Amino acid sequence: MKKFLQNKKGRYPFRQSKRGPRCPSKDFFLSMPTSNQGWPEDFGFQLGGIGPTYIVSVEEGSSAHLAGLQAGDQVLEIEGHNVSTLAPQAVIAIAQTQKNIPPSIGVVSRIQQMDIVPGPDGRFGFTIVGDCPLLVEDCSPCSPAGRAGLRAGDYVMEVNGIPVRHHEMAATLIKASQGRTLRLGVLSLGPRHKRSTSLEDSQMGGEWVRLDRKHKALEFNRKVDQILGDDPEVKEKLFSVLKQYAAEKRVEWLASVLLEILTTDKHRQLISSI
Repeated sequence: MKKFLQNKKGRYPFRQSKRGPRCPSKDFFLSMPTSNQGWPEDFGFQLGGIGPTYIVSVEEGSSAHLAGLQAGDQVLEIEGHNVSTLAPQAVIAIAQTQKNIPPSIGVVSRIQQMDIVPGPDGRFGFTIVGDCPLLVEDCSPCSPAGRAGLRAGDYVMEVNGIPVRHHEMAATLIKASQGRTLRLGVLSLGPRHKRSTSLEDSQMGGEWVRLDRKHKALEFNRKVDQILGDDPEVKEKLFSVLKQYAAEKRVEWLASVLLEILTTDKHRQLISSI
């Protein structure tokens, strides 16, 4: 657990970072607020959540940033008081009444790492909006990102291990990863409860699987038409082989036969989709 607190000299212990120790400047001490009434914004960070409370953004160069607070941290304590289940407004009310400026704050990182394997089209299946923090606006449960656990309403804090605060930078990093596994550092403000198994859940899960398979089948058929549209004989052989494989499940046989049927580089673009 990390802490951001005032010591006897009125200075702040800074956490060691990967880039070395963080040292405050003279300007930092001169510009410190004289009360907690503007906490947390006056100290350079913002809170979110509905209980627990999380730090959703930290301003670079602020006292919070220099003290080691990071976006994705969950607030556990204020001056030793347990606030781990409280919503932001309650946490703020407690912090603003403390005598120490700023009040000590105990936090722990709640960033979850997700590895997302791209779909056949090279995409991941989600969109992000905003800045500081970056919000997942849309994510289908049937998409590669959805299957990895990403949900609309989550916040993206890192892309491939790089902290991101602005949409443009995140979009550039995500685009550069198309065709390769994408690693996201994600903060979910909503609880991720384990769902109890029920008939309704099973039916809904089965429906998602059915829709996902249907979507993949349509995409595959579209790609086959695009690549083999001028070769109806090859197309017929391909579907005949796939039908036989579905019945027998012989992977090695399928691999050898596909190489015999799909003889050109253009045709073999289909192999990754199969």
